[in-house]
Amino acid sequence: MSTIFASLAVVSQTTKLGTETSSDYGPGFLGFIFTAAMVVAVIFLIRDMVRRVRRVRYTSEAEAKQQDMVTKGEQRKLQEPEGPVDPKTDETR
Repeated sequence: MSTIFASLAVVSQTTKLGTETSSDYGPGFLGFIFTAAMVVAVIFLIRDMVRRVRRVRYTSEAEAKQQDMVTKGEQRKLQEPEGPVDPKTDETR
């Protein structure tokens, strides 16, 4: 059993310098292309999400403004006189 460990130790120590390939220390060109594609896809997804959130926010603001105008219009109707107003006296007839 000890001879197996000794032979493995000798084999691992006798590797020559300069025989490493590019796959020994990095993902290579294919890994770079894949990573770059993922970055581009995430950027487009984030831009689309921001655009959709902005659209929803503007829609809700517009609906709130419209509802506010409707309630102000109803209040204005309640405050207006019902008959024609005499311009000289500002009273209803």
